Amino acid sequence: MITREYNDNLCFITQHDHARVSLDIFLLFSEEIISGVKNKEELQYAIRNHDCGWIEYDKTPKVSENNEVYTFQNMKQSLQEELWVKSVSNSIVTYSSLLIAEHFKVLYAKSISRRNATNNSFNERCDYNVGSAFLKEKKPSVKTDEFKIELRFLQICDLLSLVLCRERPIDSRIISGIKSDQEKLGDFNFKKIENSIYKLQTGILKSKENLIEIPYKMIDRELLSRPKKLKEEFKSAKMKFRQLYLIS
Repeated sequence: MITREYNDNLCFITQHDHARVSLDIFLLFSEEIISGVKNKEELQYAIRNHDCGWIEYDKTPKVSENNEVYTFQNMKQSLQEELWVKSVSNSIVTYSSLLIAEHFKVLYAKSISRRNATNNSFNERCDYNVGSAFLKEKKPSVKTDEFKIELRFLQICDLLSLVLCRERPIDSRIISGIKSDQEKLGDFNFKKIENSIYKLQTGILKSKENLIEIPYKMIDRELLSRPKKLKEEFKSAKMKFRQLYLIS
């Protein structure tokens, strides 16, 4: 679950809906930028479904004893890893499973809180699920330029979507994660220029002005102290859409 504050309310965005926004972003990229993508349909599936393991978990918000919503950031790490692995195994496209697995392996490796972990079986679990998917065909190499470019697009779209869903100020750590480490992809540096407008570098997007819709449910913050009522309200709440603009 992803949350964003709005006055006395909390906006809830499920991980799977955030993935939908990730794909919407990819579909806005210019043909020149995505020219290095050889497995376009598989990449689009991976971007759209990289968080499909969270669908069941995100049916209702979970609240801690301190009345804080458990999000993908503050939840128990072992559970987060279970849902990551579930996203890999739930993928029905083999090449997409490989992209999703490598995406989460990178996130795991970059996690500061996991650097001193004594049990490092996460990669093995991801590889096991990918291996099961490739029983009847040869698994592609993850070291080719082709695969690295496609994985980078998954990472970039995931980060851009996260920024838009949360609408937080953009800091240098996020920017460094979005900048491409391959010159072929161009410069994905971007900035928030108004409350609902973000600007990317010229040439990244097909059009100069683009509309992105963020799906969310809005719940009164006071219900955090009443988790049962919060879940009931969440289930019955209508989906709303926040419109943001991407310009280049």
